Amino acid sequence: MTNPTFEAEFQALQGAAPRIALLPLSHRRARLKALRAELIKRRPELHAALRADLNRPEVDCDLNELMPVKVSIDHVLANLRTWTQTDRLPLPLTLIPGRAEVHHEPKGVALIVSPWNFPVNLCLVPLVYALAAGNTVCLKPSELAPASAAFIASLVAAVFPPDEVCVAQGDANVAIALLEQPWNHIFFTGSPAVGSKVMAAASRYLASVTLELGGKSPVFVHESYGAEAAGARVAWAKGLNAGQVCIAPDYVLVPTALRDDFLKGFKAGIERHYGSQPSANTDWVRIISARHWDRLKEWLDEAVESGAQVWQPDAPDRDRLYFPPTLIWDAPEHIQVSCSEIFGPILPVFTYACVEDALARVNAGPKPLVLTVMSHAKSWTDRILRETRAGGTVVNEFFLHYMHPDLPFGGVNNSGIGKSHGIWGFREFSNARGVYRRGRLAPTMMLAPPYKDWVKKVVGWIVT
Repeated sequence: MTNPTFEAEFQALQGAAPRIALLPLSHRRARLKALRAELIKRRPELHAALRADLNRPEVDCDLNELMPVKVSIDHVLANLRTWTQTDRLPLPLTLIPGRAEVHHEPKGVALIVSPWNFPVNLCLVPLVYALAAGNTVCLKPSELAPASAAFIASLVAAVFPPDEVCVAQGDANVAIALLEQPWNHIFFTGSPAVGSKVMAAASRYLASVTLELGGKSPVFVHESYGAEAAGARVAWAKGLNAGQVCIAPDYVLVPTALRDDFLKGFKAGIERHYGSQPSANTDWVRIISARHWDRLKEWLDEAVESGAQVWQPDAPDRDRLYFPPTLIWDAPEHIQVSCSEIFGPILPVFTYACVEDALARVNAGPKPLVLTVMSHAKSWTDRILRETRAGGTVVNEFFLHYMHPDLPFGGVNNSGIGKSHGIWGFREFSNARGVYRRGRLAPTMMLAPPYKDWVKKVVGWIVT
């Protein structure tokens, strides 16, 4: 795309949308199969792009970028006919004779704005569901991962005509220009602050939105789980992508007496996975930009100045955009690491004397994107589930709710609007069109004016 207004590109997508919607399901299947084949063929290019942008290890790329796209495509191919079938609904007595149906039709033209932290996964997985629903699509990958954005543009150009799927590369000004167009649906993944701006832009045309955002995602640790074991597990989860994950543990709640054991386990876990100096480990991902590195350092300095305790295995290095895994405890409630989504390898650890204290802390803030429970006590776990609200929850594991192709993924309120994955993703890009059919008989007209006594009696019988 070269037009700064993107009007011509939008009109091409809009013009093709009615034709694409009428094509048989075999067209959608063929496009998705071609996307899958091209992505697998270009696997070495995918690896190179993510090394260039984030220093992501190849195994990490396969598991967290390529595999979610492949699984989503395979799941759609297996279920598309069922999802697109017209649903027949039972009729209440008052609507007999007749037939009630739900038709699942494309919304039209969709814009997908994706982030830099999982640049291929979070761009192409929504694309899969947009295509499954029969839409035309514009992709806006993040400019902070330029090698990945270029990879996506090349991949898409090899599979799709530009009036079916196109890619808009560029900075925030490009995103702003794109949002000037009257999209039928906008799918945005990013921060709540930017998400509110996307929603405001969509409101001008009453476009529907899916917002996958984030927030302070807590980890509850039960006293009988094993604090050291919990610390080691959280170290792995927090180390993924150097904590630059919307569903990463943002902070941990542990029983007061077990905090030191948790800290010990976390330190041991980091050394097990990355050695005593993660800065020398090629599997440790770098921070995406100097601006993000500076924010993490500023928040860490604020914690130190406020009296919090800090542990790091080695020193941060701005020149290399290296930020080490970092533990913080005894942090005041008002500082940034306590109040804001961290999106980096800093982990605040807070303690609780009783479960009511832990619940009160979580429920005092916005609803998180994910809530993790580390517990083998079912009644305790069920209480956490019952007395909290979150976009998703994982018990004794991390991230895997995202990997299940049928579980709805998304936030609630501040952490997101709408759901994706599986039939939920298909429905997000579809309009559920209600249809009522009636034949030659028209009994409704028997209840039309003038309202004779027998009409009044029938209506009274119906409503009471």
